[in-house]
Amino acid sequence: MQEFFNRHEKIALMFSGGKDSLACLHLMEQFLDKVLVVWVNTGANFPEIEALMAETRSKVPNFLEIKTNQPESIKQRGYPVDVLPVNYTVLGQSVTNIKDFKLQGYFDCCSENFWIPCDREMRKLGVTGIIRGQRNSESHRAPIKSGHIEDGIEYYLPIESWTDTEVIDYLRSKDVVIDERLSMNHSSLDCWNCTAYLAESSERFKYIKKNHPSKYQSIVEIVKKIDNVITAESTIYKGFL
Repeated sequence: MQEFFNRHEKIALMFSGGKDSLACLHLMEQFLDKVLVVWVNTGANFPEIEALMAETRSKVPNFLEIKTNQPESIKQRGYPVDVLPVNYTVLGQSVTNIKDFKLQGYFDCCSENFWIPCDREMRKLGVTGIIRGQRNSESHRAPIKSGHIEDGIEYYLPIESWTDTEVIDYLRSKDVVIDERLSMNHSSLDCWNCTAYLAESSERFKYIKKNHPSKYQSIVEIVKKIDNVITAESTIYKGFL
């Protein structure tokens, strides 16, 4: 860790508020005066995440909020999905016919509202070292290892080999209360109205149903529409077979 800080003058920690990025924040305690803690505010936050970010901002020397507009992105490009019926994308509708709502792949949604704006801002600020809480056991992760360098930026993944249990145990050693949210895999929660990553989000949706029932009901209604579309579109394959 010391060697990483010795190599870079401008370093950023990607902070979502989940247990992994929270563990990284505690690992950086002695270096916080040299770290820019970065939160991407998509405009589709849970109130508990906004409260956490306000608390974090008050405690760290350097905090950056990058604002995007995920609700507007969904309005313009559609809800993110794991299985994409192309005729329901913006391009698909332009060459077929206009549907009652639009869909997009989850990579496109995350790129527009997380990855691209964050990368753009880091390069604008001259950041050359980025810390992430990415771990090898995650179902979705960037195809990089700690020490990877891309376009002049080095990525440091200090907990990449840690297990869920090791993360939780470490946070407890730092007197972090492991509440219901931090006990989940998707502990950062991210956008409340996300309709993708469904296979990995059962805990997340149970949490939303319990703590944010109106938000949960809105998601359910959209997922029902998505399911109807995917079922109808997939009949062409069943007919062929």
